[in-house]
Amino acid sequence: MNERLQELADSCQINYGLDNYYLERYHLFRDDNSNVENAFLFSMEWVPRVVEGEVEEGLNPPGTAVIEIELESKKLRHFTFVQGTNLVEEQAFPQLKDGSEAIIEWVEETTGLEFGRQFQLKEEAENGLRFLAAADNIPVFPVGTIEVVFNKEGMLSQFSMDGSFPQEDQIKWEPFALTSSIVDPIILNQLQLLEIPIEEEERWLPVFGTTTTFITNDKQHIIPFEKAEMRDSYEIVDRNIEWDSEATEETFVPQEIDLSHEVSLEEALANKPDENKRPLTSEDLERTFEAVAAFTKEKYPEDSGKWKLYAIFREHGYLIAEIWPKVQDKKVIQHKLKLFIDPATYRVLNFTDNEFILEMFDHFSEAESPVLTKDEAFEKLHSYIEITPVYIYEPNSETYQLCGKVDCSYGVNAATGDVILLDEL
Repeated sequence: MNERLQELADSCQINYGLDNYYLERYHLFRDDNSNVENAFLFSMEWVPRVVEGEVEEGLNPPGTAVIEIELESKKLRHFTFVQGTNLVEEQAFPQLKDGSEAIIEWVEETTGLEFGRQFQLKEEAENGLRFLAAADNIPVFPVGTIEVVFNKEGMLSQFSMDGSFPQEDQIKWEPFALTSSIVDPIILNQLQLLEIPIEEEERWLPVFGTTTTFITNDKQHIIPFEKAEMRDSYEIVDRNIEWDSEATEETFVPQEIDLSHEVSLEEALANKPDENKRPLTSEDLERTFEAVAAFTKEKYPEDSGKWKLYAIFREHGYLIAEIWPKVQDKKVIQHKLKLFIDPATYRVLNFTDNEFILEMFDHFSEAESPVLTKDEAFEKLHSYIEITPVYIYEPNSETYQLCGKVDCSYGVNAATGDVILLDEL
């Protein structure tokens, strides 16, 4: 084992009381679920020296400790005891009986984060606590989570820290300026008539509702949910795909796609920049569109003008292009293509098509006609719409900007005019 990794492994064995364990295997992963430029995780599987009973081949025995440490900062990111069995003789962890205050102090010490300023308590359950990333108790997006879980004996069975947590110098501090009167016209514009599948009744239900969106505090921009949840570059293109010439014979051969996060020791130690965090350039946007147009022309030769390139982003080392129908119906499940493109050659390597999901609803009865207008539905929903402050990560500036999160758990049944809870559908 590399000397640097050996030092980390030895430190883990001492710090977490793993004297009666041995290191069975280890891996290195790139952490794509973080705002950190180059975050690599050192994953270790520590197996108890004494194991009771038979263990199925290929599985870790109960009590195995799976640990992930940030290679650069040496901070703990994940710690899981297989099947919740904690066999550590001298506990280095808090216990459930210690209470939430002691557990929070341990989380602060382990993560280097400050409670209240960088994370807040979201849920306190019988078997543990769940926290969310925050900036002075204001939620951030994309979400960062911390979970501390205990087994039936009240001993630690799992700790996890996922996502990003803002540093003070990343926050653009300002008073929250959005009020209902200011954003009502924006929300009314966002209200849509949607058709939701009711599986038990095999029919489509027409519902007036609003999707979760974000409005910048200066009221200048609306940020769609899919853009806000991306930690890295995400460009909405919304460009129609058309061609004049005749389509050529289909020659596309899908290539195997590598979606693994694992990296070699050489890659991790070289601290090679994460391609997923590289901003999209004008060349990326234009050449990706050209590749998408060529693919669509070849794959769907009769569909000129029927598709549009909706968005481009980076994921798993590829350029990802989202293709939507140019004209969409009201159904919440839309036909979409996802193209995997080589960022060096701009060649389409593979794609996914969700049409098979849509076919599952082919026999559903069509939605009934609405009995009320959009304005009437808005009046019914107005008191249920929530506008809450939230900080949204902006990857280009690597800062968080204050926005208003517009959300509503209710909708209006457009066939009856009744207000309904969407989660119950």
